[in-house]
Amino acid sequence: MSSNFNPPNPIRPLSVGNVVSSALVLYRSHLKLFLGLAFKSILWSIIPIYGWAKAATINAQISRLAFCELIDKPESASSAEDRVTPKMWSFLLAGILVGLIIFGVNMGISLVATIIIFIPATLILASSRDSAAGSPIFTLLQVVVNLVSWAVQLWFQARFLIPELPLAVESNVDATGTVSRSWELTKGSGVRIQLILLVAYLITAPIALIAAIPLFFALGSLIFLGVQSSSASASPEAGLVLIGSILAFIVLLIVAGVLTIPFWQTIKAVIYYDLRSRREGMDLQIRDRNVEM
Repeated sequence: MSSNFNPPNPIRPLSVGNVVSSALVLYRSHLKLFLGLAFKSILWSIIPIYGWAKAATINAQISRLAFCELIDKPESASSAEDRVTPKMWSFLLAGILVGLIIFGVNMGISLVATIIIFIPATLILASSRDSAAGSPIFTLLQVVVNLVSWAVQLWFQARFLIPELPLAVESNVDATGTVSRSWELTKGSGVRIQLILLVAYLITAPIALIAAIPLFFALGSLIFLGVQSSSASASPEAGLVLIGSILAFIVLLIVAGVLTIPFWQTIKAVIYYDLRSRREGMDLQIRDRNVEM
């Protein structure tokens, strides 16, 4: 794989715009290859366990290919596949570990947010003679706590964003080590990565919204069929609309995945390159020992 992509040389941290624009350039430069790999990843993800491991490995392959472009050592798709395939089960285990960590963090944050909201809110409403007077305070408290909770959740997501990169690129890294490596590399960069995530979500949001349109038609058809079944015989046309909407939703969901997976994997590759370049002088050492080639 080769391109005319000119890798950035981050002496200072890459800005949010630099990271996103670099990822987009990489994405466009290898569009056909990345889309093909993303499609394979989605097909494999249908199969439990083994398929999930294969899908995680293919996603890591995309990130490795993007990273090799960034260090000006382009690699073929087959060569990258040969490097990541032996670590297939480690990619799955790392994904499970990160998923469990994020799930536990989100549950803890939700519990704390519930306590913070309802205990003071109960006191405010109980002490207020006019319930309408306490309602704006309660609403404001809800908004503030929810925003803070969301920001903390996004911060943890940022800290565990790149676990597949060390495993795909570096030698002597296992599933647990790559999760720790992600936490270590992102130290001090959580807020900046949060901003990158926000921009990336905004870019991919229209694709997700378009993919969800048939789902609204399906829900409308279900409601219509429910009303009809309670009053008269169900209309066959409504049933056809329901089936067509579900099929369209599945197709658009696959298309959305094919379009967005390479973008997210290249975003991760650019972040990983930026962090290592500044923290470890990767531009001086990478060619000798830091990449498993």
